[in-house]
Amino acid sequence: MDIVTGEDGFSAPAAARSGAVAFRLRTTSHRTGAVGLARLRRGVSEAEFRTRLRSVFATEGRENIEAAKALMAAAELYGGGFTHVGTDTGFTIGLEPGRYLILEFLDFEGDRGRDPAPGQEYVRTLTVRPPRDQAPAAAPAATVTAREAPGLGPRFDLCGQLRPGRPLRYVNRMRGQVNELVLYPIADDTVTEDDIQAFFDHTAPPPFDITRWLGTPPLSPGRAVTLAPPLSPGRYAAVTWVTSIHDAEPLAAHGQHRILTVS
Repeated sequence: MDIVTGEDGFSAPAAARSGAVAFRLRTTSHRTGAVGLARLRRGVSEAEFRTRLRSVFATEGRENIEAAKALMAAAELYGGGFTHVGTDTGFTIGLEPGRYLILEFLDFEGDRGRDPAPGQEYVRTLTVRPPRDQAPAAAPAATVTAREAPGLGPRFDLCGQLRPGRPLRYVNRMRGQVNELVLYPIADDTVTEDDIQAFFDHTAPPPFDITRWLGTPPLSPGRAVTLAPPLSPGRYAAVTWVTSIHDAEPLAAHGQHRILTVS
């Protein structure tokens, strides 16, 4: 099911069958390309959800922590896909029958995206109906899991080996914490995880091109998404820009980053 996002419009499916729903994402602008799905909790209006999501990106410190908790209380986040101009990416999400929202996250991030007026963000309704027979999906070659490591803090675990053209599964096992997975190709073979940490400590420049992101926007705790990003052989930085619900600092600054090899 195709999703196309850009400054000239937003195209997304209006209906799907329940089960493993596969999406293909493309962007035509550098100010779009972070598309995800959400399901509103009972009694929450779409307008309220939009307001709470904007607040997450517009606040810092204690206000940001409260905004993140308010967003989790308003909706379940199912993840989605990151892409950039010139490449398509795919993702597959298990969906039950019901009503979902497909949205462009960058529209809620001020001038980092299109910066539309409140209420004019790209948000579309997806109605998921009961299933019919489906062909089995390809098994992921690897799984990346976000978790809280005792004594260390937030970390990414890897099971399996990333392969070109093979799906990658991402699971959020963080307790009470939404989280995302962002993948950046690393062009410099000398880059280490210490270099990535230094970047998030604001003591070094980015060791990767931050305009070439792949991966998925945030998922609620306990959720998983199967990604089909166009990964080439080489090294990628797996990071998250999501802030901690404990101190409003990026989880990556607490050590949640990892260099992954695609081979």
